[in-house]
Order: sequence, then structure tokens, then C-alpha cells
Amino acid sequence: MLLPMLFKALMSGGFGGEFTYVVRGAEISCSQGSDPGVLNLPLSHGIYIKEQPVLNVADVIPLANVGRCGFCKMDGALCEPDTFFNKWSQGKEDVLVEGEAALLSRSELICRKGGIIKIEVDGQL
Repeated sequence: MLLPMLFKALMSGGFGGEFTYVVRGAEISCSQGSDPGVLNLPLSHGIYIKEQPVLNVADVIPLANVGRCGFCKMDGALCEPDTFFNKWSQGKEDVLVEGEAALLSRSELICRKGGIIKIEVDGQL
């Protein structure tokens, strides 16, 4: 009984200071957004955790990867993430997903409208 609990804690980063891999369906927030958004991965990179595809730091395409976070506090309009030409910070550099660092739950992405996009829930069920 103890072994499955330890495995689950390890997979979820439950030992503190550990970060988890981010998969399709992860919940995100923007410091300038009114609501949470969702990360998507229309085409899998071929690496899966719990049957969900893993994202990498280059998965930043607005609306295709980075979903809307409600309304933008900067201009009051519907959120339109402006993340082109950026990458998520603090990926797992020694684990490559299609040549890019794997995306981790600690990663952040800058929106050119002034927001900081963070991962709230890694998407692993």
C-alpha cells in the first residue's frame, strides 16, 4: 500500500522542490487575464505521460497552444496571447521533446501585452 502512494507522490512532485512535466490540457493563468486558460497540443510530439502528450518550451503558438485567459486587463479586450517568438522559461534542458527542452510546471511565458503566463495544473490526471 505504501509503494503506490510513494510512486504517486513522486509523479506529482509531492516531495517539494520538484517540478512535473506538462501535458496537453494543463491549466494556465496570466497575470493580466481574468480567467484560467488551457494549454493545447494539436499535434503530438510522440512522448506521452498517462496517455497525454508532453509539451516542450517551443509550444507557444497563440490559441493553438496557448489558450485565452478570459479578458486582458491591459486593454479590456478578449485575451489574445501575444507569445510568438518567445519560449517558455525553465524547461527540462536534459530531456528533449522533438529537439526542445521538455515543459515543466515551473515554466513561465511572457506575453508581449505585459502578462506573465504560468502553469497552474500540469494536466496529468
